[in-house]
Amino acid sequence: MSRLELPLAYRTLQSTGEVVLRAELDLDLKTNQGFWETATFRVDSGTEMTSMRAETAKKLNLPIPKRPVRGLSFQGQEVRPGLLRARVVGMDATEYAFPCYFLGDPNVPLPNATNLLGLTGVINQIRLTFDGATSLVAPYGVLVVEKR
Repeated sequence: MSRLELPLAYRTLQSTGEVVLRAELDLDLKTNQGFWETATFRVDSGTEMTSMRAETAKKLNLPIPKRPVRGLSFQGQEVRPGLLRARVVGMDATEYAFPCYFLGDPNVPLPNATNLLGLTGVINQIRLTFDGATSLVAPYGVLVVEKR
């Protein structure tokens, strides 16, 4: 079984001094030409659907639907449902297909948008575990990624 442990990223809030954590995972994404481009996703167990800016997908030359779905929007942005062909950086070469919402107009920059890796279509292919065991290289714990 292929397995990867990544230290949780953290920062200290200036206003309160609290340490806040996040998990980030690099994915290689298959382009229209069959090449691989790397993108970082925030792993979010509270997010139902993986999402990425349509503008980013266009820059990476990923296959995205030409037209958004009528009547479907996310935070006021148009949505193009599609698939990401992905490999997990640091694991074996298994290729996964994750459903993804491409947000916004591919020709217009969308400010303050983070690539999010959600649950739908992901957790049935890879196991994501948040582990608070600390070490010198992971002072606040790790994200464990395992092939199912």
